[in-house]
Amino acid sequence: MKIRTALSIGGLAVLIAAPVLSAQQERFRKTPPPPEPLQQELGLPALSAPTVLSNGLRVSVAYRESAPFMGLELLVNAGENVSPDAEPGLATFVASLLSRGTQTRSATEIEEIVESLGGTLFVTVNQDYVRISFHVLQENLDPALDLLAQMLLQPQFSEREIANVRRIITYDLQEKESNPEFVAKRQLYRLLFKGHPYEKFAVSRDLLRDWTPRDIQDFFDRYYRPNNAHLIITGNLSLSQATRKISHVLNTWPAREIPESPQKPVRPPDKDRVCLVDLPQSRDACILFVGTAFPRPDPADRFALTVLNQVLGGSLSSRLLMNLRESKEFANYAFSEVDIFRSAGLLFIRARVLPDKVVPALQEIQKEVRALATTRPAVSTEIEPAKTYLLGNFPLGLERFDQFTARMADIIALGGGEELWNGYYGQVMLVDADRVLDVAQRYLLPLPFVAVIAGDRASLTGRLAALEAYDIYDSKGQFLATSTKDKKGALHEAGGMRPEFQRRPGQK
Repeated sequence: MKIRTALSIGGLAVLIAAPVLSAQQERFRKTPPPPEPLQQELGLPALSAPTVLSNGLRVSVAYRESAPFMGLELLVNAGENVSPDAEPGLATFVASLLSRGTQTRSATEIEEIVESLGGTLFVTVNQDYVRISFHVLQENLDPALDLLAQMLLQPQFSEREIANVRRIITYDLQEKESNPEFVAKRQLYRLLFKGHPYEKFAVSRDLLRDWTPRDIQDFFDRYYRPNNAHLIITGNLSLSQATRKISHVLNTWPAREIPESPQKPVRPPDKDRVCLVDLPQSRDACILFVGTAFPRPDPADRFALTVLNQVLGGSLSSRLLMNLRESKEFANYAFSEVDIFRSAGLLFIRARVLPDKVVPALQEIQKEVRALATTRPAVSTEIEPAKTYLLGNFPLGLERFDQFTARMADIIALGGGEELWNGYYGQVMLVDADRVLDVAQRYLLPLPFVAVIAGDRASLTGRLAALEAYDIYDSKGQFLATSTKDKKGALHEAGGMRPEFQRRPGQK
């Protein structure tokens, strides 16, 4: 798993001279020049329909004639959503072991081979799938395919490497759990995906089990099958050449019936909810995450949501930052993001706020989100710069070869096609104010939001008195108490079991 203000003299001169500028000059100075015309398409390799081998493995090729590298991207439908309910984290654990040795190669030998090929090897896991990324020099494609075949056909899950991986993941989580932003985001995911397979992705150290080699092998045998995978090759290679090479090394990879894993829809939150995660070490500032989940949008809506997000909180000139930092001085930063999964879409906002401003900041965030769908829809003077940024940033995210192959693989893994690849420019250009307002009203306005505050409970209790109610958790996500306001406006905390939050995946 990939773990892997001073004022210049020139500025001062402008400030001194500013009072004598004419009104026309002042307007000109504040008006940015129009962006350069953007080409409609980038001319990227087409995402052609895959060829299916006799064992069910799908093979695709993105032909790049001048590329000195070859990219292998193996997608396996074995993300955290297929971990057993009582064993969250198992899918990530298995994927982390893939490069830790085969029946004929140790973990050290695999590292040495990858280095000798002038390559890199990464394994990443998300809610929906595992992506094994192998990038090597063009002349080393054959030995890279041989090594990949060994990892798939001759895996070796030794007790020693299982212990090593467990130690690595535990230390990684221990380090991350000291980061308030990580803790807040993990708790937000747990609440938004409660009762859904995606909840298992928000794993913590206390949920990791002592899996045996047999546990690991059984999971690998169930899901790491050619008819549950898609291999994408990028570089100077035709589809017919790629098919012959892959068939030669992976023709003995046997197919098997895959356990049924229906795409269960994510249910949006049933009501607005505020939660406090107690982090005693965070006294000077707190992290605020606000989000909601919605049904997976179609591609046209996805582009409109991307532009909406850019206006709301995607840049340094977005509404959230201008409000919370520049105007109100409530926060150090405030940004929004949109994530798309196979079964859901997600919009969340993250902000680092002053402890005494956490409630006003939350109110301003809610106001800004609702305003996009009601009182202050996005206008063309906001939308056009947002589109310009997205169109200009898209090719920058494809400059490195690994970025190029990863972006293409993720599009394919999520069921996207040319509209998200070569059609990106044209689809973004079609977004206008009406489409942004439409998605704001359909995806954001009717949905409740969950807010997670990560900070010191002792210093925040009095500052949260304006809230009607909020739930309190420890840093591991365990429910501690509910704070509610009585008729006189005083807050009272009541502990006890909250089954809907206390129950762990797989428990009855």
